[in-house]
Amino acid sequence: MFSKNVILILIICLSLAGCKSKDYLTDEVTIEDLLTIEQDHKKYITASKQNKLIIPKEYHRTLEKKYREKFLSPWNSKKASISKNTVKKQFNKLQHKDTVGENKKKISESWTQKLKKNANLNKYPNYTKRGITIANTNLRLLPTHKPIFKEFSDNSNGYPFDNNQNSKLPANTPILITHITADNAWVLVETPFAFGWVPIRDIAYTGKKFMRAFKTQKKYIAITKDDFGIKTKTGTYLYQGFIGMTFPITQKTKQSFEIIVARASSTRWAYIDKARIPIPSAKRKPFALTNKNIGLICENLINQPYGWGELYYNRDCSAMIRDLFAPFSIWLPRNSKAQAKHGGVFIDISQMEEEQKEEFIIENGIPYLTLLWFPGHIMLYIGEKENKSLIFHNIWGLRTKDKLKRKIIGKAVITSLKPGEELPNVDDSYNFVKRLKGMTLLIPRY
Repeated sequence: MFSKNVILILIICLSLAGCKSKDYLTDEVTIEDLLTIEQDHKKYITASKQNKLIIPKEYHRTLEKKYREKFLSPWNSKKASISKNTVKKQFNKLQHKDTVGENKKKISESWTQKLKKNANLNKYPNYTKRGITIANTNLRLLPTHKPIFKEFSDNSNGYPFDNNQNSKLPANTPILITHITADNAWVLVETPFAFGWVPIRDIAYTGKKFMRAFKTQKKYIAITKDDFGIKTKTGTYLYQGFIGMTFPITQKTKQSFEIIVARASSTRWAYIDKARIPIPSAKRKPFALTNKNIGLICENLINQPYGWGELYYNRDCSAMIRDLFAPFSIWLPRNSKAQAKHGGVFIDISQMEEEQKEEFIIENGIPYLTLLWFPGHIMLYIGEKENKSLIFHNIWGLRTKDKLKRKIIGKAVITSLKPGEELPNVDDSYNFVKRLKGMTLLIPRY
């Protein structure tokens, strides 16, 4: 009798566990597109053309030259280009009635005044030096690690939308330092793609000798895999490597690239050290622009978590697009609007009807080299299926008409331009086709 009861209980427990598992899996698959559209870039690369060079080598070398000029541009600046008003304006978000801190409570006025006093902006700019990052760090809009949220009412605000987060700033990135806080803990920096505050511990000052050695290296590599440790030649761990990072190289062996990395002396001046990158994790720049190679980077990015402002070194929509094309020496701005307007040939499609937009994209878009944009979001056009555009993008979620306001996807996925249209609570007025404003061809057709 005892054994029968035990068996019965086990059967019930297993049944309940099975139901729970099934519900969990159902919840994970948030939209039909993720079931019906294969999440595998190899399926969309044309086999017969996958190794064909998309642009001439001469033009690609020109792109690499321009990319390097942009990358090194902070060292060519002599003074701050960001106005005092622009820097001060970032403090205004603290005055908003819905602004709260990490404890979901209104940020106190005393804390705000202390932060303003430490920022010492009445003397901006007070500290002009050229420098370089010696660690992966974050560009903060205010000189604090503390988050700034707009209430916590639904899936469209609160965590993870830290309004103090501007962008990730990779190690070994040239910077112009323009200001330092009263306590000497934070510096305001201008980078090749954005500005913000970083902890002083994450930077080093660069002298003429260091910059000359860094600039005169003729060969560079780009990281093509995510999240691996970068170590010095003697095995000391430095930081994680991420797709999109770039380094000067001194030599290549069978196992690794030897790269130049910046380290900080006890007086915070940069000196050159050597580190190693495993051969499978990087490519010489410019990485040959072929469909196969673009697909390779995309495969390393798909399903990666969404990261607002690259929080936790994850990526948002524009960060993914920017990092995706960095190995190919296609320089892109950091935010989605600038990528669309200045990333290549911009075509305004805002006045077209929905059906016209879809037809125009399929007829004129270059798969894997065309951006699609509407305010707040950027996507990569990768081809079509049954006369419907396919896009690759990193997305937080879809607008819904319920109290949560978002159906969270939260990762990099391949979808149609109408993801989630089958959901009863999806807000159709916000479907992507309706909202599309522009299409950008990243390179000329050859």
